Amino acid sequence: MIMKALFLFIASTLGASAIEKPDYETIFAEGDFEVRKYESIKVVSAPMDDMENRDESFRKLFKYISGNNANDQKIAMTAPVFMDEKGDKEGTMSFMLPAEIAEAGAPSPDEEGLEVTEVEGGTYAVLCFKGWKSEKQQEAAIAKLTELVAAQNLKPINEPFFAFYDPPWKPEMFRRNEVWQRVEP
Repeated sequence: MIMKALFLFIASTLGASAIEKPDYETIFAEGDFEVRKYESIKVVSAPMDDMENRDESFRKLFKYISGNNANDQKIAMTAPVFMDEKGDKEGTMSFMLPAEIAEAGAPSPDEEGLEVTEVEGGTYAVLCFKGWKSEKQQEAAIAKLTELVAAQNLKPINEPFFAFYDPPWKPEMFRRNEVWQRVEP
């Protein structure tokens, strides 16, 4: 049992470390809270019409990076998966595109509803948290981030959104999740 748990831990951490993630500059860091500066992050996005059926959005995005696009081009998986949730019934799920693809020009999606867009560059307050993605955990993360933003006298822009870094099989205690809030520089 211990060997199986150790194997799962090693496999899950090795897999995540090889995946491209967005570059940023840390402006301030204290514990799980950071203020970061990002350049624009090119993404492919899918609408989530029903928050209970997020798997459909994920499948569409996965098909896009698997070659279901105008160039029949396979695209490497990256992290994080961004989720911008607007209430119980709608939102957007986005996969970050690798820098090489973003610079060369991302292929147009074949799937209806998908679009190539970007997470706007700028300054973001970010709170890291562990565990499974749950509504209760997300609400707590937003509340804590809101407190930290206020304590640092930062001025929020837009609504917070989430960044999830790990595959579903990664053990809960090792999962990396973040809530991002764009703030005035």
